Amino acid sequence: MKACHPLMLYTVGLVAFGACVHDAAATTQVVSFNRLNESATVAPALQGGDALVLDTLVSQETGSLLQTITFTLASAFNLQGEAAWEVNTAGGTGPRLVGVNIDLFDSSNSLVLSDTFAGVLAGFAHSTFSGDVAPGTYTMVATGNGVRASSLDVSMGVQAPAPEPATYGLLLSGIGLLAFAGWRLKRQVTYS
Repeated sequence: MKACHPLMLYTVGLVAFGACVHDAAATTQVVSFNRLNESATVAPALQGGDALVLDTLVSQETGSLLQTITFTLASAFNLQGEAAWEVNTAGGTGPRLVGVNIDLFDSSNSLVLSDTFAGVLAGFAHSTFSGDVAPGTYTMVATGNGVRASSLDVSMGVQAPAPEPATYGLLLSGIGLLAFAGWRLKRQVTYS
């Protein structure tokens, strides 16, 4: 029986590990709305490395904002999101959208994530949201009030969930086993 070279074992281990953490076919799904009340469904299911973007610019309406995007996650992921919307002064003429809230609901209409207001900078309000979610179908809901024209952008990245501490131990023990196997093979080849 022919022995494997230790470098080959190490390379195979690295390639296998890299295949687990690298998402070569990531896509960005962009949903554009030009009305205050709109809905969309995104297909296919979002994978690790994908992004979902809501791009809203409403110039002909004022009133309540209610926009929804339904999407599916292929497996458990960590969602990282940011929102920005124009809040020009009440006496100004530029877009003014107030009272914005971004929520994520699961298929049973239970709240899973909600944004946290981060502040106002240069006429734009900002918020963020993040959390680990299970595979399934979700609906992102954006609400607010369009005082004048409305401009809202939401971006959400889909990432592999952060490994639990036990996962790091498993990874280190696997690397240790590969190193031991390489050392043992090298020793066998040296004494043969």
